[in-house]
Amino acid sequence: MTIRQLRKLLSMIAMLFCLTAPVIAEPAKVIRYPRLSAIADPHGDYILELLQLAIQYSGQPFQLVPNSDPMQQARAIYEMVSGLGGIDVMWTMTTDEREAQLIPIRVPIDKGLIGWRIPLLTQTNAELFCDIKSIQELSRFSAGQEFDWPDVRILKANHLPVETSTSYEPLFRMLKAGRFDYFPRSIFEINKELEIHQDLNLHIDKYIVLHYPSALYFFVTPREPKMAKALQNGFEEMIKNGSFEKTFQKHLGSAIKKANIKQRIVIELKNPLLKTDKAPFNRPELWYRPEAK
Repeated sequence: MTIRQLRKLLSMIAMLFCLTAPVIAEPAKVIRYPRLSAIADPHGDYILELLQLAIQYSGQPFQLVPNSDPMQQARAIYEMVSGLGGIDVMWTMTTDEREAQLIPIRVPIDKGLIGWRIPLLTQTNAELFCDIKSIQELSRFSAGQEFDWPDVRILKANHLPVETSTSYEPLFRMLKAGRFDYFPRSIFEINKELEIHQDLNLHIDKYIVLHYPSALYFFVTPREPKMAKALQNGFEEMIKNGSFEKTFQKHLGSAIKKANIKQRIVIELKNPLLKTDKAPFNRPELWYRPEAK
């Protein structure tokens, strides 16, 4: 056999091996997210279902993995900004500052419901807001919030008094103890929170709702721009094929009905933390809009 024939034979063997060798799949890239708390994240099932669908429609082999322990928003953001942080994606209310630090997926996964706030009260104060019609009248009462929530600065910017807690769960007992007058909660949070804390005998106000332009976004660490692009593509496909709206209605439709916004006085607040030209308000299908009263 000549050298030329030998080379040809070896080339054919190599080609045959490439055709018959098993294809080793590329391992799925891990997406690390803050571990959910059943109390602090009453709609965590909705959040995770959306994220799983976004991954499915992104066409990328991502694997979701929670971090070891629940963490506060400020800590999660630090982990994402840090070069060695342990979090890749989180969901939180958007602000200009957060959009500058992280990569926002500008799809309001709550359709803006995070900016529609109903007061949680004590039973003894059930009629506290029966005659409230304006911010000025509401300013006689104090609200409760966690110290690192954007809502603190929003309420204060509208001259509404705020008392804060270093964490979420104590706020309910602080309300019960009279440390503040009301705890403004979003439409999609308040009913489950009332159920979880039924031992405190709290009450959902039936007269007013606070509103400011805002949205709950997924944010991706700046370390992973390709991951952010893939998730954005996944969400756009969900919007296009209707699975986003279907999932939203499945999880949050009943909360909207219970809120009965059209029977409430809407107290409009400004949101100095968000330039509204960045939000996709030109896409009405992505936003909740109540019927006129």
